[in-house]
Amino acid sequence: MKTQLRILSLVLIASLFFYSCEKDTDIIDNEATAPLTDSTIGADQAVSKGYIVVFKKDDSKSGKQLEMKAKSANTLKKYAIEEDNLEFTYSSVIQGFSVKNLSEAHLEKLKKDPSIAYIVPNYIHKLELEIGTPVSTLPATVQSKATTYDSRLPNGEFLPWGINRVGRANGSGKTCWIIDSGIAPHSDLNIDQARSRSFVGGSWQDQNGHGTHVAGTVAAKNNGSGVIGVAYGATVIAVRVLNAAGSGSDANIIAGVDYVRRNARNGDTWNYSIGFSQRNTSRAIEDAFRNLERTTYGAMAAGNSNDDTQYYSPQRLRTANSWCVGNMTYTDSPAGSSCYGRSVDRWAPGTNVWSTWTGGGFNKISGTSMASPHVAGILLLRGNSTATDGTIYKGGYTAPIATVR
Repeated sequence: MKTQLRILSLVLIASLFFYSCEKDTDIIDNEATAPLTDSTIGADQAVSKGYIVVFKKDDSKSGKQLEMKAKSANTLKKYAIEEDNLEFTYSSVIQGFSVKNLSEAHLEKLKKDPSIAYIVPNYIHKLELEIGTPVSTLPATVQSKATTYDSRLPNGEFLPWGINRVGRANGSGKTCWIIDSGIAPHSDLNIDQARSRSFVGGSWQDQNGHGTHVAGTVAAKNNGSGVIGVAYGATVIAVRVLNAAGSGSDANIIAGVDYVRRNARNGDTWNYSIGFSQRNTSRAIEDAFRNLERTTYGAMAAGNSNDDTQYYSPQRLRTANSWCVGNMTYTDSPAGSSCYGRSVDRWAPGTNVWSTWTGGGFNKISGTSMASPHVAGILLLRGNSTATDGTIYKGGYTAPIATVR
């Protein structure tokens, strides 16, 4: 009985957080959250002999990439590990490096190094989306129910139902960092090419489509053609951490997150629509996102496993500046595939969403990946808060629907 009452109390307390327009949490409730596992899982496998090595924090080297690279190289040299095995160095969201082809013997030596805080496997993430059929022009029909269906603005702009549901405003002069598969050049997007980067090799430009779709929901222009975004006309920056097949590792992702923390400016937002399809947690990923949000706020997709977010990193974080977003349908109902949980801060449209695509085209796809950028756009317009209109209930948890006003 005491256990049942205690669980009920936790749920009631959690619900109080969900209804605030601004978040003031800065904790993970370890007592109510699944433990860190870093275990091998199903389709999302660890890179063979690949690890992320995290040093104990050294404030004198915080944000200094060259110094951290030298420290990482010297650590490998100390144990006769080939420097060619060094992949990325991290100086801001965590201090450390990723390494490949590490033998068990070398791994054990690194674990005993007094300067190292912890070592975790380097897992691979892969997008699992049902991709629709890209089109060069958007549908011309205007639906009668403009509050719930796609429609057209008087200037000819295509208004996706989700943008109509949450609201929109001019985002010119504002910037969102898209941590994803890159962004393809598109007439509907203002891309800061100078600051865009790839952490999977090659160009920062999207070869998958996912990142371009996300970018359009955040910031597509109000230019009389194409789609319109929540913060229309805002600048987007490609932080490419997934390849053409939609795959990338924790090492790639942390490199991208580290880059954003070192370069984002006050008032910028970020969007992260990546996650495991099966349960997995990572101390390195969670530390990276905790530190990212010390300088800027942003939105992340809750995941599409129809599961509790407490089993996934970084989605399970309950912190002040990371907004975890679930996917709702046009009937203000939770999508069947959407994850849910105490850490889901807001719900937003994510089902049958039209947005920009590679090749200058457009596509309609679904998922929490599509819901999250609605909130990233709202945060860009409002600062670290959202307005709300209605609520969504799923899996025993309730959270508001995010809107601009």
